[in-house]
Amino acid sequence: MKKSSKIKLLGAALAVLLLTGIGSYYAFSDDTPAYMTVQPQMRNIKNQVFATGTLAGKVEVEVGAQVSGQIQKLYVKKGDEVKTGDLLCEIDPQIQENNLRTAQAQEKLIEAQIKAKQAELARNKLEYQRQQNLIKDDATSKQELELARADYLVSEADLQALEAQYEQAVISVDDAKTNLGYTQIRAPMDGTIYAIPVEEGQTVNANQTTPTILKMAKLDVMTVETEISEADVVKVKPGLKSTFTILGLQNHDFDATLVSIDPAPASAETSSSSSSSTSTSTEAVYYNALLDVDNPDGLLRIDMTANVTITIDERSGVLAVPLTALRSDDYQGHGSVYVVDKNGTVTEQELELGLRDEQFIEVISGLSPNSQVVIGDDVATAEAQALEQGHVPGRFR
Repeated sequence: MKKSSKIKLLGAALAVLLLTGIGSYYAFSDDTPAYMTVQPQMRNIKNQVFATGTLAGKVEVEVGAQVSGQIQKLYVKKGDEVKTGDLLCEIDPQIQENNLRTAQAQEKLIEAQIKAKQAELARNKLEYQRQQNLIKDDATSKQELELARADYLVSEADLQALEAQYEQAVISVDDAKTNLGYTQIRAPMDGTIYAIPVEEGQTVNANQTTPTILKMAKLDVMTVETEISEADVVKVKPGLKSTFTILGLQNHDFDATLVSIDPAPASAETSSSSSSSTSTSTEAVYYNALLDVDNPDGLLRIDMTANVTITIDERSGVLAVPLTALRSDDYQGHGSVYVVDKNGTVTEQELELGLRDEQFIEVISGLSPNSQVVIGDDVATAEAQALEQGHVPGRFR
């Protein structure tokens, strides 16, 4: 065979093979989508409730004036540490001293009247006894006897009335002495002075309401006053481990203890008429809760804002997947995800689920650490969704 003929046959054969290959490619290839996947990872899962609160002293007392008068002297300033019984403030005692002298004078006056009435009673008693003896001998009349008896009984009643007035006078003296003592305001407990709303020379009036002279608190133990929403309040209970941060130390967690949760929302403290007229079914309901925290260094201060985290439950080193990977979730411990095998086949995998936080959920059974869990329908769809939210995630195969 000629050389040119062999070349033509070889060229024809190659053309056939090429056409056969191209046909096979178009016949058997398919446009397999690329899925966004992630492998389960070992994580620490915490089920937590978040709230915002305000710091206050564990024990706070508003020290008020129980008598009216001008403030003569303030013996403390804000920030001072005081002990029980320390003199804090003095109110002008002149009015109370005058009231005491008046009460004492009234007591002495009634005491003198009692002595005079006792003498009169003794005399009338003797006269009544004399008339009784005379009537036996018909030496006096019944009229004289009855008159003597009446004088004796009247004197006896007058003496009882004076004795009652004397008891009132004694009480008035005691009250005056007590009120005079109130002009010196002393610390009712150990603590720190954190507010003084009055000034020296200011006149306070205690006739209607008790004016506040100063405010003090025990700051070695602080309380976080916070509100928990009705959606979260069913999950928490006193004694749970809690932490909080303050604005000045946002990276430092302060350990606290959940002490109490109110049985009714704060709105229950308002009158029923006012609350019914202003409340609506769409209003959020919050329950007041208190958390205690030790404050030995005095770092925490009254009215600081606290961002509270209450830990309901936690697990360490458990297999977990993102919540976004779940395709079904009954919130009773069962759900499913899509997984991709080595051949690129996607199947739905039933799971037994455990604890969850804001982003991840524990997988008790149904997946291995090497499982490829689908977190998006496919790359194109996932990227389109992410672009709508302003974020394009990385691709996983």
